[in-house]
Amino acid sequence: RSMSELNFLLHIDRDYVLDASVTYQKFLPLVTILTIRPMIFYILASWKTLMTKDLRWGYFINQVAVLLHEFNFCFLYRMHVIAPYAALYCDGPICRVGLSHGLLMGMLSLTVIWTIPTFLFILIRIHQRVVINSSSPLRFSTRTQIFITVALTFLLSLNVFGFGYFSQNCDACAELEMTPDLAWIGERGGTLFLYGPPGHGQHFMGEVVILAVTLGIVFLFITVVTLDTTRTMKKQRVLLASKTQQAQRRLLSVFLYQMAGVNICYIIPLSLMLLAMTIDYTAIDSRVIAGVRFILVPFFSLEGTQLGLIFLLKNTVHRKV
Repeated sequence: RSMSELNFLLHIDRDYVLDASVTYQKFLPLVTILTIRPMIFYILASWKTLMTKDLRWGYFINQVAVLLHEFNFCFLYRMHVIAPYAALYCDGPICRVGLSHGLLMGMLSLTVIWTIPTFLFILIRIHQRVVINSSSPLRFSTRTQIFITVALTFLLSLNVFGFGYFSQNCDACAELEMTPDLAWIGERGGTLFLYGPPGHGQHFMGEVVILAVTLGIVFLFITVVTLDTTRTMKKQRVLLASKTQQAQRRLLSVFLYQMAGVNICYIIPLSLMLLAMTIDYTAIDSRVIAGVRFILVPFFSLEGTQLGLIFLLKNTVHRKV
């Protein structure tokens, strides 16, 4: 191996991938705010969609939250995963002004986490419209729906505290930063969140536990509500003849596709980003580690884009508009 090569093919990140990723993230919000977002806001304001007022507002707030997340994550932070080390690197302008690690991660987590409650609100409202005239045991009053939304939002907000409180670097940070695998990052500038060697996230493990528990509870709720929605829709299939009911089915179909997209572009990448905090997988082929490392941030940054494209293209009414 030449002197310029690093373990786990990190020299490819140093020489090529990181610069390409930063450029991609820099321009992604600009592209979407000039194309996808205006089309979605136009449809939400259009009389041609049969979407009810509460769902219009739900989708509007969701799109604003996604837009803020995209701008924050891609433009201000421009993150990169330094797997298999328990580390994340921030190359964006906000990470070059001397802010503390806790404040940086707290502000980043605000937009990362708070896209989920807006998504949950839409799920609850669609579910309640489907089951309103059914025998489903999950028919909730307005007060109960508000309580569930607030409770789940509070639960998820614990992660903002966790990201901020547990984000200090590991005790062996100084020694690790001097190793060839990581020294080049210090020369580049920005902020390195170095939580530990592979599989040992040390202090940050507190937030990993909070995130696992809260996302587990939310995922269980989403699964139960989604299964109840699809089961009820199957029972009502023979009754789905009116335009309103057909629109309801289209909305549900779009939402289910969006949920699949959230898993691919949010849950899975986020889980893999944090995997290095808990598992030492350095025994895996370096090419596999590098390949996963290269695609995590691009996939995660596309969460808002794929949600918008599914909203625009999956629904036939929206396609016509």
